[in-house]
Amino acid sequence: MICFAAIAPHGDVDLDPALRTAMEELGRRCEAAAPEVAVVVTPHNVHVDGHYAVITAGTIGEWETDLSTAEALLAAELPILGVSYGGNDAPTAEMPIDWGTEIPLTFVRAPKVVVVSPARDRPLEEHLRLGEAIAALPGRIALIASADHGHTHRADGIYGYHPAAAEYDALLQQIVSSDRLDFFPLAELAEPGKADSLWQLVVLQGALGEDARAHVLAYAAPTYYGMLVAEVQTAA
Repeated sequence: MICFAAIAPHGDVDLDPALRTAMEELGRRCEAAAPEVAVVVTPHNVHVDGHYAVITAGTIGEWETDLSTAEALLAAELPILGVSYGGNDAPTAEMPIDWGTEIPLTFVRAPKVVVVSPARDRPLEEHLRLGEAIAALPGRIALIASADHGHTHRADGIYGYHPAAAEYDALLQQIVSSDRLDFFPLAELAEPGKADSLWQLVVLQGALGEDARAHVLAYAAPTYYGMLVAEVQTAA
């Protein structure tokens, strides 16, 4: 059962004071929901051609993996693989942590974690099914879509300038402020705007459904990429 869900940035939230304040509030809301496991969908961990990935190492950074929850997700009827690192005994293996996992978990915490990589070479519709599989996991789950958005806001950024970044971020804000949580319209702007969020957002959509409602706590684009903080709740 998903007891808490959020869109959380993995960029430098100290670039704008409102972002840090929003992440601290997000952390308080997560704590109040008392999740047993945080499932973090991150674009910056392992990438496996043609497959989603679930970390099966016993730890990722300082965090303990909930191996039973990871195994339950691996049982989903999807092209999904378990991935470990280092030691050959997965429960004692130690996976390096990526910033897409580490930064959200600095604020939004649970006793254990499961880290999931989306697959940009898989259909968006299939990402909905991954979200549905996460929603069906046992226990109290906090689902975190680790996401930064358009990455071409400024000419001095690593991808240069393209107006699609601002267009993507504006459309994203319209979607999360609307009564229909449908992120598919972002798809045509994702590549020109170098967005880093579409796939994680669609997983969130699949988990919570289009009737879910988002409460946006902050948005800012203080550098070449945009960041948004929001709690997302199922419609009640």
